[in-house]
Amino acid sequence: MGLRRSKTSKVYLPSNSRYSQFLLAEFKITDDLIEQFEKTDDADKLKPWQSFYQQLSEKLFTVCEEEELNSVHFIANDKLPRVRFSNEIRYWKTEQQMLIFYNPEYHECYKSHFDGAVRAKKVSLLFLATGDSIRTSAAGFHQKVSRALATLVNQLSVPAENVRLRDHQHLTYDLFAQDKNVEGSNAHTLRLIRRRYKAADFILPEKHDTISYVVASFPVSRKLIKRAGINLVGAKSFAPLYQMINDACTNAAAHYELKNGAVIANGLTPIVRNSSTKAVQEVGELEMLGFDPKQPKNEFYCSWQDEYLVDYVQIIFAATEQDIKDKGYSKFVDNVDKSLRKMASALDMTPERDEIVVRFHQHLAYSLNES
Repeated sequence: MGLRRSKTSKVYLPSNSRYSQFLLAEFKITDDLIEQFEKTDDADKLKPWQSFYQQLSEKLFTVCEEEELNSVHFIANDKLPRVRFSNEIRYWKTEQQMLIFYNPEYHECYKSHFDGAVRAKKVSLLFLATGDSIRTSAAGFHQKVSRALATLVNQLSVPAENVRLRDHQHLTYDLFAQDKNVEGSNAHTLRLIRRRYKAADFILPEKHDTISYVVASFPVSRKLIKRAGINLVGAKSFAPLYQMINDACTNAAAHYELKNGAVIANGLTPIVRNSSTKAVQEVGELEMLGFDPKQPKNEFYCSWQDEYLVDYVQIIFAATEQDIKDKGYSKFVDNVDKSLRKMASALDMTPERDEIVVRFHQHLAYSLNES
């Protein structure tokens, strides 16, 4: 059973869909910024930056307390912050990433992540939305963060044009939720962020970048491997598996006129950006994917390593301005849903047992001086 879409351009998602929102602000650590803070005489020579980070984070948390922002992270380790859902608070660092797991309904904290022995290149301020009405209160949360940032950068004498603010919003669900007898659904119009905010009497800066896309992920099961004719014992190449998945995905996507996306099966983390230059670029653990909503290239990129068996495959569908039109993203998400179901059928997946996690992303960014 697929998603339902009404004549009023609403899409009906499973009742257990999850909503998340976080805002990320970043600025460089300069000598001028460091000189604003007192140097203590008893500073640990092995951790010369400890006091600076502590004083700067305390300023941040004080401002956030005044704005009643309940979950804030101060990050000064030059890692890419990524936020995911979990019923337990967890922090996990890799060479390039800072992963933060939390449940927005229950978890609130002020947390710092830094190494006092290392001078980082930049500061990342992460603001996590909390509560049980995240999507409806998104505009109010953005306004709170904007006010807190304006106060902080003013106190620090950081030029507003040097601060980039990004608003990330996700809507996550299991493609096969209804096949697993999840009861009920919720209607969503899936409008542009600026239109949702305008309806809440909050006007975003005229100059801003935006991109929307879907990431669908599913584990590589033994059933899929066997279907590709691969014997796990002694297998030296998994190319038939990846080619089978790629063909099923791209054929289904083409059927529903989804022309911009990627199939990632190389173990890297896909990072989607609004870009008209570099389409695909591997940077360590990250697979940087650039899509231009205004002038799409109408290409599906595929990336895997024949000899490497991944735990899961990720499929990206990037929305274009043509997908938005005046009615939002409901038709785009509906077509993604149908495409994934067609792909799953071609791969002989079992909806009652298999899971394809679908995450609809809406991202918006602007420099603070534009606000």
